[in-house]
Amino acid sequence: MNGADYIENQVLTAKPHQLHLMVVDGALRFARKAALAAEEKHFEQTHFALDKSRDLVAELIGGLDPSQQPELVEQLKALFVFVYENLHHADVKQDAGYIQNAIKVLEIHRESWCELIAQIQDETPQESAIIHSHDSLQPPHHLEQADQPHQSRSWLT
Repeated sequence: MNGADYIENQVLTAKPHQLHLMVVDGALRFARKAALAAEEKHFEQTHFALDKSRDLVAELIGGLDPSQQPELVEQLKALFVFVYENLHHADVKQDAGYIQNAIKVLEIHRESWCELIAQIQDETPQESAIIHSHDSLQPPHHLEQADQPHQSRSWLT
């Protein structure tokens, strides 16, 4: 089984709360990659990483179901829109401070989500392997490559 098959299998067999965590982890991974690239003044890499992080945050927004606890969903939506806008401002204004804002919010959300999963696991202990530490956020090989040219020109000189 290659890396792509492994990731596909993980996604296809994951429960919704696990999928959410996977998307948050991906958004964090690419935001951190963008912050590092911005620090090193690799503007094209910064742009591509921000673009991928924004795509994942958009998935988080699109995955919210307002029929389930509408007030909580609205709060989460506002949180993710804030993150998305910060990632966008970082890209357009070429200001890495916005990336750090987005990372802080995503980290707090991830920590809260992991606590929620831990409570769920108390009810269903066989799911204990899904909680990842911050150190274990390893990028899947196929997601790190910018294969396709991108039309946007932000962060590019």
